[in-house]
Amino acid sequence: MNKFIALNKLVLVCFWLAFMVNIGMPFAGAADQWVMLIGLAMFIVHLIEFFVMRKRLQGSGHSGAMNFLLVMLFGILYWKPLLRD
Repeated sequence: MNKFIALNKLVLVCFWLAFMVNIGMPFAGAADQWVMLIGLAMFIVHLIEFFVMRKRLQGSGHSGAMNFLLVMLFGILYWKPLLRD
Protein backbone atom coordinates (compact mmCIF):
# COMPACT_ATOMS: atom_id res chain seq x y z
CA MET A 1 0.00 0.00 0.00
CA ASN A 2 2.88 2.38 0.72
CA LYS A 3 4.14 1.93 -2.86
CA PHE A 4 0.66 2.75 -4.15
CA ILE A 5 0.53 5.98 -2.11
CA ALA A 6 4.07 6.92 -3.15
CA LEU A 7 3.22 6.35 -6.82
CA ASN A 8 0.08 8.47 -6.51
CA LYS A 9 2.05 11.26 -4.82
CA LEU A 10 4.57 11.17 -7.67
CA VAL A 11 1.75 11.39 -10.22
CA LEU A 12 0.25 14.36 -8.35
CA VAL A 13 3.58 16.18 -8.21
CA CYS A 14 4.00 15.65 -11.95
CA PHE A 15 0.49 16.92 -12.58
CA TRP A 16 1.03 20.05 -10.45
CA LEU A 17 4.30 20.72 -12.29
CA ALA A 18 2.47 20.38 -15.62
CA PHE A 19 -0.23 22.72 -14.29
CA MET A 20 2.37 25.35 -13.35
CA VAL A 21 4.12 25.04 -16.71
CA ASN A 22 0.74 25.36 -18.44
CA ILE A 23 0.13 28.65 -16.64
CA GLY A 24 3.38 30.11 -17.97
CA MET A 25 3.45 28.46 -21.39
CA PRO A 26 0.02 27.10 -22.37
CA PHE A 27 0.02 23.70 -24.02
CA ALA A 28 -1.15 23.36 -27.62
CA GLY A 29 -4.69 22.42 -28.49
CA ALA A 30 -7.28 21.25 -26.00
CA ALA A 31 -4.67 20.02 -23.51
CA ASP A 32 -4.32 23.60 -22.25
CA GLN A 33 -7.97 23.81 -21.25
CA TRP A 34 -8.13 20.30 -19.78
CA VAL A 35 -5.06 20.78 -17.61
CA MET A 36 -6.37 24.14 -16.37
CA LEU A 37 -9.87 22.83 -15.61
CA ILE A 38 -8.63 19.72 -13.83
CA GLY A 39 -6.02 21.73 -11.92
CA LEU A 40 -8.50 24.35 -10.77
CA ALA A 41 -11.01 21.67 -9.76
CA MET A 42 -8.33 19.81 -7.77
CA PHE A 43 -7.21 23.07 -6.16
CA ILE A 44 -10.76 23.84 -5.04
CA VAL A 45 -11.35 20.29 -3.78
CA HIS A 46 -8.08 20.28 -1.82
CA LEU A 47 -8.86 23.71 -0.36
CA ILE A 48 -12.28 22.51 0.83
CA GLU A 49 -10.64 19.32 2.09
CA PHE A 50 -8.16 21.34 4.15
CA PHE A 51 -10.84 23.47 5.79
CA VAL A 52 -13.02 20.44 6.52
CA MET A 53 -10.11 18.50 8.09
CA ARG A 54 -8.34 21.49 9.71
CA LYS A 55 -9.67 20.87 13.23
CA ARG A 56 -8.65 17.22 13.16
CA LEU A 57 -5.20 18.12 11.80
CA GLN A 58 -4.78 20.73 14.54
CA GLY A 59 -5.79 18.16 17.12
CA SER A 60 -3.02 15.85 15.94
CA GLY A 61 -0.44 18.68 15.86
CA HIS A 62 -0.39 19.24 12.08
CA SER A 63 -1.67 22.75 11.55
CA GLY A 64 1.26 24.72 10.12
CA ALA A 65 1.82 26.30 6.73
CA MET A 66 3.78 23.27 5.52
CA ASN A 67 0.83 21.02 6.34
CA PHE A 68 -1.46 23.34 4.38
CA LEU A 69 0.88 23.12 1.39
CA LEU A 70 1.07 19.35 1.60
CA VAL A 71 -2.72 19.01 1.80
CA MET A 72 -3.01 21.27 -1.23
CA LEU A 73 -0.51 19.11 -3.13
CA PHE A 74 -1.56 15.62 -2.06
CA GLY A 75 -4.99 15.91 -0.40
CA ILE A 76 -6.18 12.75 1.28
CA LEU A 77 -2.92 10.97 0.49
CA TYR A 78 -1.24 13.30 2.99
CA TRP A 79 -3.72 13.75 5.82
CA LYS A 80 -5.33 10.30 6.02
CA PRO A 81 -2.15 8.52 7.25
CA LEU A 82 -1.55 11.34 9.78
CA LEU A 83 -4.95 10.84 11.38
CA ARG A 84 -4.55 7.07 11.50
CA ASP A 85 -1.60 7.38 13.89
